[in-house]
Amino acid sequence: MPDLVDCAALLAAPTGHADCALPRGPDNLARVQLAWEETRSGGELTALRLLFDPQLAPALTELEWQLTRGWGPPSLEQLRRDRDQKFFTLQWEDAERRATLEAQGARDQPSRATAVVLERKQVPLSGEFSSLRPRPFPGFRVRWLRRTEWEGQVHAVLWGTSLSPAQEAMGEQSPAWISQRNYVGIWKLEPANPSRPRRWKVLWERLTGGEDDEQPQRVLYVDTRDVTGDGTPDLVVELSCETCGATADEVIVKTVRAGKLIDLLTKRDLYRAQVELAPGQVRIREPEGEDDQGLTVTTYAYDRGKGAFVLARQERAPPPER
Repeated sequence: MPDLVDCAALLAAPTGHADCALPRGPDNLARVQLAWEETRSGGELTALRLLFDPQLAPALTELEWQLTRGWGPPSLEQLRRDRDQKFFTLQWEDAERRATLEAQGARDQPSRATAVVLERKQVPLSGEFSSLRPRPFPGFRVRWLRRTEWEGQVHAVLWGTSLSPAQEAMGEQSPAWISQRNYVGIWKLEPANPSRPRRWKVLWERLTGGEDDEQPQRVLYVDTRDVTGDGTPDLVVELSCETCGATADEVIVKTVRAGKLIDLLTKRDLYRAQVELAPGQVRIREPEGEDDQGLTVTTYAYDRGKGAFVLARQERAPPPER
């Protein structure tokens, strides 16, 4: 869409969120916030938050009437007061989607809409995933689920979060963003035997966030791809610290051999690193102090004899010329 051309680089990622300014138009929208995931082939939009220009926003009653005409009466009507301001939240939902209308105004003045949020609700797991039930924390939502085969055995790689799709779309602006909880797990589907039906058995789990996390982290990136070059998928996980933003402070690469989990690479205590993956190679770029003070570039190469990534080269890149 031409209106989103300035966000093209952000929208190219298979999973993520973006906050994009919109050109002035008759709808009086100022910004759009989006969240999308790889829950279906080609990606899927899970949340769309439309923010109005505060000076030109439509009346609450106007948008409420339009949504009620399409969805019926709202399932939730909430009013909150803060000093001389009033804040309204109206919500509609069906089996698959949820619509939220946010509005505010002075106590004795008509309220105006501030945002309309459309989000896709959690779809129940089905098929071979129907018995997969990880619930590591309240509000758990499956963000990303992929079927993977190791040595002919069916496995599932699952990435979960405590954030709703609407909170994902808001990104760092969401009050829940810093306190979010994340989960990554590798599960193996064990076949049925005479004493029990088939079941999912967890091989590895990683939880982040919560009161027990001394150094709060969140999962930044998860993928299953052949990093070693041996023709089988590997699990790649990047974790970000509370102040690292879109960069990593920990990198994990794992695979499964002979039914057992194998650590290919684990690097902790990184400083706002950028990770580059290539066949048989993992390259980690870390700034030295501030971003303009140069970089340390560390390259790890896959050693087939050791069955792991080993240090191949480390270089220092000078700061750019001013």
